[in-house]
Amino acid sequence: MPFISFNKATDPAAPDDLRINTSAVLYVEASRPDLIGQTTIHLLGQGSAVHAVTESIGTVVTSLGGLVGCKRHYLAPPPDDGASTVYISPVNVSHVRPNRPASPEFWYVKFVDGSEVRIVDPLPDGL
Repeated sequence: MPFISFNKATDPAAPDDLRINTSAVLYVEASRPDLIGQTTIHLLGQGSAVHAVTESIGTVVTSLGGLVGCKRHYLAPPPDDGASTVYISPVNVSHVRPNRPASPEFWYVKFVDGSEVRIVDPLPDGL
C-alpha cells in the first residue's frame, strides 16, 4: 500500500507532513473559500472529519491517480460558483444508485465505510 505525503493546512501555517495511504482515499475536492488549505481529502472511516492540505486540487488528483471526476450535487443551494467537482476513488465505492422514484437528476455514491456523496447526472465513465 503506497503512501503519499502532503502538507497539512493549519492556522497558523506550519509544515505539518501528512502521510496518506492511497488505498484509503474516498474522494477529494477543492476546499471551500472559507476553509484553510486548497484541497480537502476524505478518507475511509473518517466520518465527517476531513484532511485539508496546502497542495492544489490538480496536484493531489495527479499524485493519487485513478480518480474519477464528477460534479457534486447539493440538496441545499450550491456554492456561489455552482456545482463543485469531486474526484472519487472507484475502488472504495460499494454501490451507486439513482435518485428514485423521481427522475435521476443525481446519483448516490455509497462507499464501503457507509459514507456517501451525491453526484449530478449523468453518471461518469468509471463508476
